[in-house]
Amino acid sequence: MAKKIILLAAAALLFAGCVSTQKESGGEKTIGLSNPFVSCKNLEEAQKLAGFSFNLLDVFDNCAIQVYRAIPKQMIEAIYDSESGDEIRIRKAAGKNDPSGDFNVYNEKSSQKVGGYEVTFFASENKCGKVVWQMGNHTCSITSRDRMSLDKALKTASKVIEMNARKL
Repeated sequence: MAKKIILLAAAALLFAGCVSTQKESGGEKTIGLSNPFVSCKNLEEAQKLAGFSFNLLDVFDNCAIQVYRAIPKQMIEAIYDSESGDEIRIRKAAGKNDPSGDFNVYNEKSSQKVGGYEVTFFASENKCGKVVWQMGNHTCSITSRDRMSLDKALKTASKVIEMNARKL
């Protein structure tokens, strides 16, 4: 418990250091962190901005793509919405760090080989919130806002790996 309090305090201090207030003639204006993502018209535009390829389906398992985004020279993100209202994000980023942006605490963690890659599943009560794996010099992730079944997480990761493994 003490560790959680220390981590929360440290996060609050870090965030406070990233937000500043400027005086303006009409009052104060708060300035926060800028959004590094650039919305893209399509996957090709996102790939061009990121500087690498990423093959994805427009629709999978009743989930339809809503937006492609990129962080120039760093990351590609696809955001899908399912018929049930879940939001699924699939990301590929340069480097070996987890690109998911999901900092939830999961009490279940398991790994298995999928298409020759070590894939790690993060879940609670058998519902998967995050999947992460490395492919070459990139790391990929899948996150589910409402958490998906472990079976659906495995199928989704398998499909993304299958579509991208031959491109390495």
